[in-house]
Amino acid sequence: MNEYFLNEMKKLLKDEYDAFLKTQDNDMYRGIRLNPARTDIYELRQYFDIGEKTPFDDNTYYLDSDEKLGTHPFHLGGLYYLQEPSATAAVNALGIEKDDKVLDLCAAPGGKSTQILSALDGTGFLVSNEINASRAEILAGNLERWGYDNYVVSSMETGQLCNQFRGYFDRIIVDAPCSGASMFKKYPESVYEYNERNVLACSYRQLEILENAYRALKEGGTLVYSTCTYNQTENENVVLQFLKKHQDCELEDTGLKCGRKGIEFEDLDVSKLTRIFPMDNGEGHFICRMIRKSGTDTARIRTIPFSHDRKVDEFINNCMKSGVRYTLINDRVYSSRNNLIEFKGRILRQGIPMGTIVKNRLEPHHGFFTAIMNENSFMNTHEADDNDINKFMLGESIPSDKKGYVQIRYKGHPVGFGKGDGRQIKNHLPKGLRLKQRFN
Repeated sequence: MNEYFLNEMKKLLKDEYDAFLKTQDNDMYRGIRLNPARTDIYELRQYFDIGEKTPFDDNTYYLDSDEKLGTHPFHLGGLYYLQEPSATAAVNALGIEKDDKVLDLCAAPGGKSTQILSALDGTGFLVSNEINASRAEILAGNLERWGYDNYVVSSMETGQLCNQFRGYFDRIIVDAPCSGASMFKKYPESVYEYNERNVLACSYRQLEILENAYRALKEGGTLVYSTCTYNQTENENVVLQFLKKHQDCELEDTGLKCGRKGIEFEDLDVSKLTRIFPMDNGEGHFICRMIRKSGTDTARIRTIPFSHDRKVDEFINNCMKSGVRYTLINDRVYSSRNNLIEFKGRILRQGIPMGTIVKNRLEPHHGFFTAIMNENSFMNTHEADDNDINKFMLGESIPSDKKGYVQIRYKGHPVGFGKGDGRQIKNHLPKGLRLKQRFN
């Protein structure tokens, strides 16, 4: 293993260094975090071998193996998220309350953002941002699967985004890009890229992102900073440098009952920090919570009025039991309970993608049929048995006498849709979500 990394850990852990080394020979901790709006642990245990609850989050459980869980229809239906267990602790340090406006500034692949949506439970508003375009697409897919409508997925520079939302957010989480030492088991090649130069470069970028986050935080707002690495340069040091520059921000105890306190560093009150090492039953995380005490000017956020369109109304009347509010932007239609907001920058999702206007009709979107607010709203549904669901997941048609758009369900949960002609339901599962072989 990387000698620079091992020497660093020896200085950091002292008497616990040998215990840490032993953990590196163990398998990586695996976890499953359930979506409480869609399922509970009793249902999931009917189908999967799930272990005990983790100490990091009430909805997260240990797994001995996550094999096939990523290809199961329940994963497609957003019943759970597969996640390293200790990564779930940081969101709980935010202390989210209903109706909060929350920013996840470095959000891909979406574990923390889906957890935030569960905490908001359909209230408030989440902006989930990822600067990397390809990772932002993955983020959008994961949030869409979770089923809520009260979020935006953006792919922007953090400064560009935060300047638009000065003093706006109640809670901000910066799960910062880092040297990722706790992920060496998952990405073994990354251990060879770990060096002092990389660590320092990460710390400079982390401070820049925190500086941008500060501008978007309201008076009395909560800022959580977290990483999945162990060194103090990117953890205690970054927190101390930020607090020295912004003396109106106050370090507050994370309130977490897992892991351990921070490691002594200059005059920082490390008793208020949370560190998690593999010896604490998770691969590792660093978590800090800060409160902004000063006021700031607040950006004016404009909303977009709901739309009315004959083609969209015709689609709703033909396949749904009740009306839906929607917004037409160019040729794309988005449904939501609340008005969408105006953005300057690259937006991948806002609300639930309802469909696209093609010629003189609406071509519906997969996510519209699986959204939580629409779960029981469709006139036509098809409860798939094991044979049907395998056909559906493979992209094949399903025999049926139904006509028109049909919501496909499995074990009572929506997983997508198709269009019936009286003989079969033609598959409309997006090609990127289809399997190459049966899931069971």
